[in-house]
Amino acid sequence: MAKLPTKAELDLTTLTGVFTVNKNPAAAWAAYSLARRHGLPMPDVIQAEVDRFARCIGKVAEQAMQTELGAPPIRFRAEELSQAWRSSCGDNPVGSLQGEWRDYKIFLAVYERVEGGMKVGAAQAAVAADKGVGVGIESIKKIWKRLKRDV
Repeated sequence: MAKLPTKAELDLTTLTGVFTVNKNPAAAWAAYSLARRHGLPMPDVIQAEVDRFARCIGKVAEQAMQTELGAPPIRFRAEELSQAWRSSCGDNPVGSLQGEWRDYKIFLAVYERVEGGMKVGAAQAAVAADKGVGVGIESIKKIWKRLKRDV
């Protein structure tokens, strides 16, 4: 029997998928941090995003190093950092990741119930009824449909 993946390996796969689909830089950086922390192989797409961002920062740092003596300091403004961050998730990629991760947890809650023998509709209703989920049955059905394709 094949070894089951660890939680860190599953999370890395999921974060990589979130980045690949949504281009959410917060997912890429979370994946990068997770892989480094747990000694996991770095997915190429994640390494490429980290390298791209590092080049953006490095370009400005190199400009600072090449200024003439007495030149005013180069300022790296929030707008430039935001542009380097290059989020297709609006101005809050971390909030976007939080929502995507919530959907992932809801999907897993339904999936575990289905694997335990419940019908999909009953599992979705049970998750919707769980305290603290805060998502209605129709949203849970959409989450299930969207994420089931990836399983």
